[in-house]
Amino acid sequence: MPYVFVTKIKAMFGYDDALDTFGVHAVGGTLGAIITGVLATKEVNANLVAAPAVKNGLAKLVTDGGLWLAQGKAVAFTLLLSVVATFVIAMLVKALIGLRPTAEAESQGLDITDHGEEGYIN
Repeated sequence: MPYVFVTKIKAMFGYDDALDTFGVHAVGGTLGAIITGVLATKEVNANLVAAPAVKNGLAKLVTDGGLWLAQGKAVAFTLLLSVVATFVIAMLVKALIGLRPTAEAESQGLDITDHGEEGYIN
């Protein structure tokens, strides 16, 4: 699935992700976390052993069907925390130094204006 996001979906939507962090880490991590919950069994995780009297409902799902619901909640919390933290950090950086270069610096080239050197020779 990460491969599809990196090679197909990114091109289809045209979003800027030079290091493929979304396709690899967000998609791969989310998929891995949920599949880990689906494949979890009480044979490999002692935390999944439920009370013997409880045979239906969530306890049965957790012991027999995996922890996909709990993993899904963890994924949702992680995504929410990441979005909120990124927004707060971006607003802080914007207030202190700005997020965008000036139009003049961008047209001249950020290698020259920010680093004082050329990264590419024309």
